[in-house]
Amino acid sequence: MKTVLLVEDNRDVLVSTAYVLQEAGFEVVAAANFDQAKSVAAVRTDIGIILTDLNLNEGLNGIELGAAMREDGLNCPVIVMSGNAEPPEHGWLPWMTYLPKPFDRKTLLAAIAENREPVVS
Repeated sequence: MKTVLLVEDNRDVLVSTAYVLQEAGFEVVAAANFDQAKSVAAVRTDIGIILTDLNLNEGLNGIELGAAMREDGLNCPVIVMSGNAEPPEHGWLPWMTYLPKPFDRKTLLAAIAENREPVVS
């Protein structure tokens, strides 16, 4: 089973997104901010994908979070979610995928399916 690290500071979005992922057969490890995500990633070697909000209220934004996780050795795809129509122009890395909010179940699962392979440096 694929494990998703879900990083979202909005509790309602976190709960509803986690529910969709769990119903689709994924194990979900949730974090509300960068520090929680980093703590989880330090002990969970089975994380296969990071799904993070772009605008986190505490700590780094989603792009910075993905880059920091990569520096820490978590070599997996990162999907960055945001209510903005387009991804930001600065800081974007080629191994990141942008997922505009709001999204439906089909769009979320399609984004994950397209990003299942480990990231090649």
